[in-house]
Amino acid sequence: MPFLDGFALEPLPKNWHAESVAWRETYFPEMPEVMDTSHWNRFYPEVPVPTVATIFAKPDAFAGFASKTVGATPATSDLSGRVWKAEDLDDNRFNTALKIIRAQASTELGSIQQHRMVYEKLDSGSLTGTDREIVEGIHATQPGGHTLESISFSKKRVCVEELRHHYQMAGVLTLDRGWDEPRWGRHWATETLEELFAMKPGEHVLDAFNIEFKTLLDTSIFLALIDRVGKYQLEMQHHFLYAPMALSMPYMRWLEESYHLAAGEKLLKAIAVAAVMDGGNLGIEDVQKTVNMWFPRGLEMFGSELGGAAVRGLFKTLSNDEAQRIYLDEVAGKVRDINLAIVGAKFKVPRDAARQRLARLESGERVDGIGPEDLLRLPHRRFFRIRGLAEYGDYMLPGAGFGGVGYVYLPYDVAGNLLTENGRPIDRPRYIEYLHTVLPREYMESRHFLFVKDEFLFNAKWGDPVPAKKW
Repeated sequence: MPFLDGFALEPLPKNWHAESVAWRETYFPEMPEVMDTSHWNRFYPEVPVPTVATIFAKPDAFAGFASKTVGATPATSDLSGRVWKAEDLDDNRFNTALKIIRAQASTELGSIQQHRMVYEKLDSGSLTGTDREIVEGIHATQPGGHTLESISFSKKRVCVEELRHHYQMAGVLTLDRGWDEPRWGRHWATETLEELFAMKPGEHVLDAFNIEFKTLLDTSIFLALIDRVGKYQLEMQHHFLYAPMALSMPYMRWLEESYHLAAGEKLLKAIAVAAVMDGGNLGIEDVQKTVNMWFPRGLEMFGSELGGAAVRGLFKTLSNDEAQRIYLDEVAGKVRDINLAIVGAKFKVPRDAARQRLARLESGERVDGIGPEDLLRLPHRRFFRIRGLAEYGDYMLPGAGFGGVGYVYLPYDVAGNLLTENGRPIDRPRYIEYLHTVLPREYMESRHFLFVKDEFLFNAKWGDPVPAKKW
């Protein structure tokens, strides 16, 4: 069958559509201009203007998508054992499903609030600081490439699709009245949507969506790394016990999320190449610091590495640790692709020759004036973490119970080594001094880092790391 024949469109209930429009007018007033056919066709002449509605895969088309997802089993494609009405979910499963739907919906609205922080600056044309260096560097090294207008429109396309994703989650909660029938004396669909529409930047469910976008580096790395976690969640949730949620995943994953990843990778490659080609005052260390800042938040979007067993096989295909390990391998490959682009541009050689030179650089060799320090690297998964990790090494937090569980940043460096002094982890002021050397200056002055300092690094309730128990 033709691809789109495998989907069914349904409008939101009128009251929730009106609430969505009111939110959009506050945080994304440019949307009608983006959706104008003449504007859209200037940048995407072969892509139809998006439809902002709820879009469910038809049951007979679902298996073709579900079978391709990460961690898929025969049960992932089989809808026969799913629950189709919220009223038929027992209390525990109702609560679990609601938490996942709420978190998914929050990411969509939070992402729009973040992206507008950058595209507003692009539209103004008065770039300063890092953004000016990025744009001038791209223009100097790739004259026929990105323009301010095309970068800005790309961000707005992402916002349209993120708002469409929110419509989808709102549809899951409102097209089935069972979500709003009183349970424990509360109307959960209404409460959840009202809470989501009231969330301001910094108030969202997942930490990655509370970090301000300061520069184009933020938006490109967010799309390349953080939206990639979203891809995993959308694929794993094809297994969702509540069938309408599972049927929501194919269009989001296979038609919309793919563009977000590609847009981020393309822009990030352009920025990285400009950084090593002397296109401006931007250096690869600026790119590296921003990767260092975002990557830990992406890892934590999977949840603690020790968790996820309760939802595996009911709401998702994989546990947190299983999914995160696949993600780590995929992102390492994407970073290597960026390094290939850097090497190819620097030496003006085709991909095969670039691959050979990159292998030499990765082994620690210097090649014609370029060394390993000129390449992009992923920080170790222990660096700058707030939750999880199945291993914390020789130290843990007081009251954690056993080595491996804690909810505070311990002083690991970007290589995964515990920073110590006199045989003990360095104190928190010293750790902040270290973070200033490996994270962006703009982030260290941000609202989110103030939150980190107040709630974790300098919150006395966490105590100081103590030697881990050996079992």
